[in-house]
Amino acid sequence: MLSQRCDALISAFVLTLYYVGVVAVPDSDFVTMGDLRRSRRVPSHSLRPGGMSVDGVGFQYTIRYQPGFHLHKVAQQQAEDGMDGGGGGGEMPPAMTEAPMPMPTPPPEPGPLDPDEPEPTIPMRPTTSPTEAPPSPPATDMMMMMPTPSSAPGMMSSPSPRPTMRPSVPTPPFSTKAPGMRPHRPPLKNFLFGSPIEANLILKKPNAPRSKGKGFLSLFEVIKFPNNKCSVSMGDIRSMEGVCYHEFECKSLGGIPTESCAEGVGVCCVFVNGCGDVTSQQILYFESPNYPQAVREMMICVLIINVKKGVEQLRLDFQMFELSRPTNGDCLDDQFIVSGHNSNFQIPVLCGINTGQHIYIHVGDSSESKVYLSVFVKVSGGGRSFNIKVSQLEDNLAPNNCLQYFTEGEGIVKSFNYDADGSIVDNREATYFNNLNYAICLSRLKNVCSVSYNTEQLGGDQPDFQIVNKDEAENDLISDGQAGAGIFNCPDDFIAINSVPLCGERFNDGRETDDFTMHATVRDTAAGPIILPFRTDAEYVGRGFRLLYRQELCV
Repeated sequence: MLSQRCDALISAFVLTLYYVGVVAVPDSDFVTMGDLRRSRRVPSHSLRPGGMSVDGVGFQYTIRYQPGFHLHKVAQQQAEDGMDGGGGGGEMPPAMTEAPMPMPTPPPEPGPLDPDEPEPTIPMRPTTSPTEAPPSPPATDMMMMMPTPSSAPGMMSSPSPRPTMRPSVPTPPFSTKAPGMRPHRPPLKNFLFGSPIEANLILKKPNAPRSKGKGFLSLFEVIKFPNNKCSVSMGDIRSMEGVCYHEFECKSLGGIPTESCAEGVGVCCVFVNGCGDVTSQQILYFESPNYPQAVREMMICVLIINVKKGVEQLRLDFQMFELSRPTNGDCLDDQFIVSGHNSNFQIPVLCGINTGQHIYIHVGDSSESKVYLSVFVKVSGGGRSFNIKVSQLEDNLAPNNCLQYFTEGEGIVKSFNYDADGSIVDNREATYFNNLNYAICLSRLKNVCSVSYNTEQLGGDQPDFQIVNKDEAENDLISDGQAGAGIFNCPDDFIAINSVPLCGERFNDGRETDDFTMHATVRDTAAGPIILPFRTDAEYVGRGFRLLYRQELCV
């Protein structure tokens, strides 16, 4: 019984679509329809009445629009086929001709059906019928007529009524060559009254202009803005930089939306990455696990950065960098290693305390478009923590092969692991590293002819300036508490200013004063780029340097 009711529902729905989409406005564009679905699959059927086709697989139906193919042409072709090859000796059934009308007329009162009038066949899912047909009640509005095949070829027997819970569906108009009849269609509410089916039928006027939009997005104006850099304040602790994105886009990229940007349309999106991440963001923060908590276990932490097209350099700002101190100038317990950069550019292995320092990674001539930032913690115990800001640069570049680059008119330059006190790392002796060979560069400002350097006297257990050189007998080439200048005094470990190597425990090149037991101002008056090379060997190390520089205008 349930299967029979489903068959009736499908028949009513198909005829509803037929009447609304074809008979009511025969020249209209039939745009869309709902569909019914059942899991059971049955052979597909096809019905092509007047400008639409119905393909069914189970209870799934699709409506296709075929322009210029109307019902009266189908009826005319069927009538001609009946005259030529029908099994009635050339006689035709009682003729009715459908004259297409702009508006349907109200339906006539139900009456007796002509048993000789053929009816269109509606594709139905095969069902199991009872052995005995139920008695035929009179045709009413609560009936649906189902055609049954006749034993005589080309003829249809009287339809057997089948009870249904749906309102009656009138027989679709059938056309022949005889004039005088018009199709009748009941109001749409008679079809859908009490129905659980929601059908969305959209009819367009025949002469209505078509929309030239490319979809529903054409109804909205997409607000676009450049993905520029932005910054957000984290209270009194620090400020962070990000990229201006739509909030949805920020979250989809794995970022953290913060303050608004682009006049309130976007948000400043901050990207924080950790061990094992792969990223291609323009600005990101590489943090140790559970930052700012210290790491006290052995660890291998690698971040892979996909370098964007057009990027020449990466800048790393060590906002927090505390690893274990080096041992006699070598990073043995902890190591920070950069790989994937240009082959002719050296980046030292770093460890110790380097908070506030920065380095540039040159990638313009790199054979691969990936940079690997690796942190190796080989000994458990103690504490380590890092937060490194990574920026991909297409402009505002450092000069070629400069590991550090300062663009301000004044500031501080210092060697790696110079600071004696740390917040996490044990306060062991601060020293620079073995086997260093890198350049510190300054951007020369307009109307600048010289740069002055001075060491700041911070005090403490270690000298403020200390670069060590020894001879083969391990004797100091420069006595304690004195300054060394020149290639003979500073052959292995030195920082060069004005092309003069400087070392010892005092910062003095002898130009301001010849008392090498005192610190003095060292002035670079050379033309061209401002470069401070720093070199060390593999044997002896000292505290390093911390210099205050100031660019001076031409007199």
